[in-house]
Amino acid sequence: MNEQLPTASSEPPPVTSFVERNQINPVAFVLFCLAGIFLIYFMGSVFVMLLAGSQITRENVWLHRTLTMIGHVVFFFVPSIVCARLMTGNLKELFPWRVPTFRETFFGLLGLFWLQQIFQIVLHFQDQIPLPEELRRIIDPIKESVEATLREMVHAESLPELGFVILVVAVVPAVVEELLFRGFVQGSFQRRYTPLVSILFSGGVFAFFHLNPFSLIPLIGLGLYFGYLRYRSQSIIIAMTAHFLNNVLAVLAVYFGYGEEVTIGTASGLEPSTGALFAQLVLLSMLFAVTFSAYIRSTLHDDSDSTTEAQ
Repeated sequence: MNEQLPTASSEPPPVTSFVERNQINPVAFVLFCLAGIFLIYFMGSVFVMLLAGSQITRENVWLHRTLTMIGHVVFFFVPSIVCARLMTGNLKELFPWRVPTFRETFFGLLGLFWLQQIFQIVLHFQDQIPLPEELRRIIDPIKESVEATLREMVHAESLPELGFVILVVAVVPAVVEELLFRGFVQGSFQRRYTPLVSILFSGGVFAFFHLNPFSLIPLIGLGLYFGYLRYRSQSIIIAMTAHFLNNVLAVLAVYFGYGEEVTIGTASGLEPSTGALFAQLVLLSMLFAVTFSAYIRSTLHDDSDSTTEAQ
């Protein structure tokens, strides 16, 4: 009787990762990685302040920008890729690169624009919250220092400097931060929890890492929106694009000297009325709702097929 020789399989055996081989809880691994990334990022920030100075001025702003860009690559990009490789043998699982359609990109970015206007009004209302005088004397100088630092980082006096600012403030963060938060963190959490839980967690961590309590509400809102774009479109590209647009619009607003009036039609120097702000907030919320609905209809995402059940 002739014996049949075993035929070689046409498919290579699945590649198992460090986490899978050692049966490590993916959520615990993500938390461990985030703690390590935050520690080295904090230490790197201290090193930058020691090397370039604790206060940003026109004399040292170029050094601060350069070190900030290098820090994003070293402390965010490299750890994100290393941790993702340890998490899974298939990086596309965490970093989906599907090219979104024009319609979903258009409505996704238009929704971001309405959100920016909404958050600007929210921050205005936040500033009107009455605080005890003793507490305000502590908070106001800190807030002014944070805002002055951010303005100096994005302020440019020439087109070449503007290009470098856009690279440092918009391009690099949009890529490396999305790889970390919407890629490694959100993608890893979806292996154990539902997309909703994954979006909430990655959005909260995104806001926490920015260490700016005065913009906490917009940071959380943006983090959640980027996370939903990544989930709904099944692509990290659209989250990166929205992140880039959000940052580059802020840079261009400073460069072209746009005012900070939050009410359309309000004369410069006049305090907008609460009624006008509320009316504008309602209008912007309706525009966002319509745009967001159009974005959902423009995607081919099937919730019934892709929703991950919590284990």
